[in-house]
Amino acid sequence: MTRREWWQFLWNWLRERALFLIGFALLSFLLWAFSGLYGIEQGVADYGFLLILVIMLLVFLMDGVRQFRKWSAVLAGQDFPHQTAIEMFLLKKYQEAALQLASCKAEERARQEDLQDYYTMWAHQMKVPIAASQLLIGDLDASQHKQELSQELLKIEQYTGLVLNYLRLQSFHDDLVFRKENLADLVNQTVKKFSIFFIQQRIRLELGDLEQEIVTDKRWFGLLLEQFLSNALKYTKTGTISILLDEGDLVIRDTGIGIAKEDLERVFERGFSGYNGRITQQSSGLGLYLSRKIAQELDFSLKLTSEVGKGTEVRIGINQKRLRLD
Repeated sequence: MTRREWWQFLWNWLRERALFLIGFALLSFLLWAFSGLYGIEQGVADYGFLLILVIMLLVFLMDGVRQFRKWSAVLAGQDFPHQTAIEMFLLKKYQEAALQLASCKAEERARQEDLQDYYTMWAHQMKVPIAASQLLIGDLDASQHKQELSQELLKIEQYTGLVLNYLRLQSFHDDLVFRKENLADLVNQTVKKFSIFFIQQRIRLELGDLEQEIVTDKRWFGLLLEQFLSNALKYTKTGTISILLDEGDLVIRDTGIGIAKEDLERVFERGFSGYNGRITQQSSGLGLYLSRKIAQELDFSLKLTSEVGKGTEVRIGINQKRLRLD
């Protein structure tokens, strides 16, 4: 028991016994008053007072020990001894409520597991028609329609993957493999995946010197990059997207429509789509939430700044303090 817990017990115990102490003080006063009123010898009065005081202290001490044992048992999570009728009643009610709560938690856990299994199965099944569609599009002659179909199919693939990776957050640590990776290679792989968007939307890409090694999980870091690059492409109609290193941060900067000031503080919340998402109908409210979770697990910091009409800048702090490989 800590000192704070000890003083907390003492304070509560004395407060509960305040009426007892007041009664003892009143009894002592009456004893002295009657001894003076009826001429009782002072020695007899003192003896009576001391006898009452000793009895009171013994009872007080026994009660204190008993209550202290109860207090210690409660702190240790045990059933405390010497239960009174009201304590036994309250303990029974508490146990009934605890059992009911455990039952509700078990039911909710089973429901969540069923839901997770269903969406996991759905996401995996979606991969088959997506792969088939990619093969069919590949057989088409080069045309504007082929590029547009390829873009939309990539969006479907990305959104399906977003659901699957959101479900995988439950077992995130079981899926991590940390290695030294070349940052330039990771960025180039992500950019290549979205190359059709740059071509179709005629957006210029500026890549800085990204030659640097970082310790990370290749797949999850790739998903982090994909999310921010996808958002940059989604909300940039014309202009430039830049990816560079600046003061230890990986910076992804665009010249898109920007984010409203009132939305900036909430963009990483689960389910929040903001003004832009409601206008374009292209936001699930999961992407940035998932990005923040991934960044936290990979030991990266995230900072997002934006101005409406001028663009958005995302800074991924890749100067890791905790993650090192010998």
